[in-house]
Amino acid sequence: MNKQPFAICRTEKIKSWAVLTKSVGHNLRTSQDDRQHLNPNAAEPNKILAGDPQWVEPWKEEVAGMHLRKLAQGCQHTLAREFFLGMSPEWAQGKTRKEIQAWADANIDWLKNRFGQERLKLAVLHLDEQTPHIAAYVVGKKADPKKRGNGFTLSDESLKLGGGKSALVKLQDEYAEAMKSFDLRRGLHGTKASHQKTARWRAYMSQPGPKIIRPKVPEPTMGNRMDPKSYADEAAKAAAMAVLAQMKPYQRVAEEQSEKIAHLQVLVERLQPLAEMLKTLLEAVLRRPISFDTLEGQKEALKASKIIAKAFADPHQEPKAPEPEPEKAIPIDMGRRKTTQNQSQRPRPPRPGPELLP
Repeated sequence: MNKQPFAICRTEKIKSWAVLTKSVGHNLRTSQDDRQHLNPNAAEPNKILAGDPQWVEPWKEEVAGMHLRKLAQGCQHTLAREFFLGMSPEWAQGKTRKEIQAWADANIDWLKNRFGQERLKLAVLHLDEQTPHIAAYVVGKKADPKKRGNGFTLSDESLKLGGGKSALVKLQDEYAEAMKSFDLRRGLHGTKASHQKTARWRAYMSQPGPKIIRPKVPEPTMGNRMDPKSYADEAAKAAAMAVLAQMKPYQRVAEEQSEKIAHLQVLVERLQPLAEMLKTLLEAVLRRPISFDTLEGQKEALKASKIIAKAFADPHQEPKAPEPEPEKAIPIDMGRRKTTQNQSQRPRPPRPGPELLP
């Protein structure tokens, strides 16, 4: 099974100034929010890799000068996108300061090349948590085609992220390609796993675990009273064995779950090349690219698979791409008298020619 660590890239839209201000304050460690997950004794301070820590107020003034259309109630513009760029924890273990900095520099280069240097407002390298990672902010700013207001407007599509899930899938592909030189790989295609909020994870971890009955300490004998150390060792060993006996059912369940997960991971990795081959075959039949990550792409794939199945049923017939349905002709009433089928088929007498005239 492939143990290569993952390259992690997540992004979220920010649509209110209050949320943006709180988010930036947390990532700069200037806000007074809960920071129990931070290490106050980190060996190195966090580093600003790009942008201006005070970028929010100038950006707010710039957005205020834009000609933005009035939106329906409950709908807002995307003021910025927050990015989390990181890796599996095992990658960072044992890495030197120089290696972490090289990874961080590569991330900044990718952000600038992917979104444009003028759209990257801030990027911070966090070194006070369990795993080094980068928090960055990118804005969807583009020129207003009608040159209204200050000549600019907001557009998530200008970041090439306005195409729904397919655009995010492509983003993951591009980021993993940029991190390949650091021996980091992309996450599994089509996985149903989702990022879990920190607060939700803490709430889950705070739930009571399996109930363990406190083992009884054996009464000391006269010999134990003469040798307290030996008695303490015997009592500790007996207590440990009693706790282990109570934990065995939970250990068995955990081992079974671990085996199932490992089996599924191996199965997914074995099926991945077959899925890519199937995708190539279906695209050849349809003569256009498809995506398994969208509902429309899945419908196209199903249509192509039916064409292939029909071709195998009749091997003498060459598989053809589905043709568009012909437009139905619109009947036009010219005001002519309707005739029955018998009347239309009744032979008409020949018109008299010049030789029949008297």
